[in-house]
Amino acid sequence: MATFDACSRTWQVPYRPAIFNPCANLGQILINVLERAPEKIIQLNVDTDAVVTCTQMRLRSIRFARFLTSCGYGKGDVLALVARNSCHVVPVVFGCFIAGLPINTIDPSFELREIVNILRLTQPKLIVCDADRMAVLRQANEQLQLRIVNYGVLLMTPTDELMPDCYSIDELLQKPCDGESDFVPQYLGDSNLLTAAIVCSSGTTGLAKAVRISHAQLITPYGRISQLDQNDTILSFSTLFWISGYQMLMTSILNGIRRLITTKLATAKYAIELCNRYNVTILFMTPSLATDVLLTLTDSERLRSLKIFAIGGSTVPLALRQSIIRKVLVEGQGRCVVGYGMSELGGPVSYEMIPRENSVGTLLSGIKAKVVGELNTPLGPGETGELFIRPTHPFLGYCGDEQATAKILDEHGFVRTGDIAYFDHDGFLYLVDRKKNILKYDGYQISPSELEATISQIPGVRQVVVVGIPEPGREFNDLATAMVVLNSNEKRSADEELTEQTIIDHCAMVTGGQPAHENRRLRGGAMFISSLPMTASGKVRRDVAKQMAINFHRNTLASKPQLSDQ
Repeated sequence: MATFDACSRTWQVPYRPAIFNPCANLGQILINVLERAPEKIIQLNVDTDAVVTCTQMRLRSIRFARFLTSCGYGKGDVLALVARNSCHVVPVVFGCFIAGLPINTIDPSFELREIVNILRLTQPKLIVCDADRMAVLRQANEQLQLRIVNYGVLLMTPTDELMPDCYSIDELLQKPCDGESDFVPQYLGDSNLLTAAIVCSSGTTGLAKAVRISHAQLITPYGRISQLDQNDTILSFSTLFWISGYQMLMTSILNGIRRLITTKLATAKYAIELCNRYNVTILFMTPSLATDVLLTLTDSERLRSLKIFAIGGSTVPLALRQSIIRKVLVEGQGRCVVGYGMSELGGPVSYEMIPRENSVGTLLSGIKAKVVGELNTPLGPGETGELFIRPTHPFLGYCGDEQATAKILDEHGFVRTGDIAYFDHDGFLYLVDRKKNILKYDGYQISPSELEATISQIPGVRQVVVVGIPEPGREFNDLATAMVVLNSNEKRSADEELTEQTIIDHCAMVTGGQPAHENRRLRGGAMFISSLPMTASGKVRRDVAKQMAINFHRNTLASKPQLSDQ
């Protein structure tokens, strides 16, 4: 458990050394691990049934690293990867780790302005992309005039011919190179300061930042986990464009676990199909997708192979977790676990080793935390404020944005998480909401997450997000407004139909039918929509949702008949 130091006003757990040496570089560790079980199938593409063994992964990674060095690329040169999951993506990533090139993974579904934003920050010298992304990347380069020497093309689909400045990644990875059988990665320097990957921040309230992740940050948390074994299979729809994708990849490789990949859209029906077909034992999902799985399974169905159902990426309502335990997992076999982390901290911060209601667990070894009040005063147990975290390995900063880097760090190396949280007296961490999501009305602070958890308990509600819209004439006040997606599969009688007033009344009352506190009221009402705006990683785009709510209220007012002055 985390303990509180009354002198420094910080929280931490007893130190436990990492299983793998964080002083080593990723290339050294990955090559060593892949050599240990050469015939083990480490990756399965469920779209094509193509498998990759540890030996194949090792050789392809070495070949790509050797290609990079032969072209003159070296330590610190950024490579941008804009590609969907394929058997070649991981060797490209590992090849960059070996050669010392920071790899900037970009979601191929990004629009031109989003791609331009990230490339402006990271300034890559080489781009590897899917063939159908070539055009938009050329447009981006025309705007930015990057010093790109070559384009690599991941051939996900056949193309008639390669451009003069393109390489076929498939050909590069299949062609043997001299010395690959006894290849030993070069030591590249301090892994605490060496950038391995550049990932996008969540981008839920605007354009994403480019977060630098060190070699040490990708080594320390993912060593042998006692509950896992080499017969396990891991499924996550997170791609390497987000830190959760790297978490799943490193958990797979460093623990010798088969990992499933797919280019298909993440849906509940497809996730259930894959779990049953491949006996998935470890499943990671966002709360929104987990909710859909819960609603898609019939009363008699269970995901019988699951050992761990992990949920993360945003707030996990207690009701969702309890329903998964009751309706999805086999009693006595599977666990539903939650954790907490963020890109700037290199991944996980806390993990729920011991379940406690509404908690995201206790801190991982080596991490220090403090809760800070509005006057920048460190708070004690049970007191709510902004959560500051000093990770095991230092945050390297935002690529191309020194101002944002300075803003997020305090003078002692703690990262301002932007999350409102508290620790209980036993050292368990509880998240209240994102600081920037907190709404205010006449001096009251309103937590959207609390309202969302309350509304999600209503039968028939599939998804909900609560945003604040300005009160007419009093723009400093936020009117809490719920945007609700209903479960279309649920049959309801006329008396059971959910209405806006149903949602408002539910929030206005607490257990026992007593009126709720003023900070639990939906003063902006509720609106029903077919789907919520989401990021590619499965998080709600709150900026887009807020604008939708503002437009809805504006149109509603405009449609009302205006009273005559006479």
